[in-house]
Amino acid sequence: MDAITSFARALRSRLAALIPGRRDPHRARVERLRRRGVRIGERCVIHTDHFSTEPYLVEIGNHVGIASGTHFLTHDGSIWLTRDSRPDVQHFGKITVGDNTYIGMNCIILPGATIGKNCIIGAGSVVRGNIPDNSIVVGNPASIVGRASLLMQRLQDSPDTFDSLRMDYTERMKTLCRHFAIDI
Repeated sequence: MDAITSFARALRSRLAALIPGRRDPHRARVERLRRRGVRIGERCVIHTDHFSTEPYLVEIGNHVGIASGTHFLTHDGSIWLTRDSRPDVQHFGKITVGDNTYIGMNCIILPGATIGKNCIIGAGSVVRGNIPDNSIVVGNPASIVGRASLLMQRLQDSPDTFDSLRMDYTERMKTLCRHFAIDI
């Protein structure tokens, strides 16, 4: 998805929330997932509907962001290979995501994974096992590469970080083009 399409979706979402009687699409998705059985805390932004066939085995803490394309797998299909000896066998695992965690685009969270509080899961990561609090993990399989608190401090202190969320498109574009020396 290009930047303009992404911006247009975000703008549509914000405008929709201002229209009386119109529901916020993020809130609507969270409500829909809760009805399916996903346990979701407060102030979460979830851009995926992929919560496997046992969504009630997924628990998400407060203030969690989950990017699009992420899949939560609550069962392991490879158990199928043992069906000659156990025709009805299945394997399941609960998934837990701690408070104040961000999961990037196109991640796969495997059965039995526990992601701690204050974590960042890099885009495309495949997460299994236990991820300790305050971890940055990336890769397949995901491995710890740093501490989230250090990255957050660096991002906040970066000259490339702006308080631009509430700027309109034109104001943000002018600010960024000026900062990055782009002539338009």
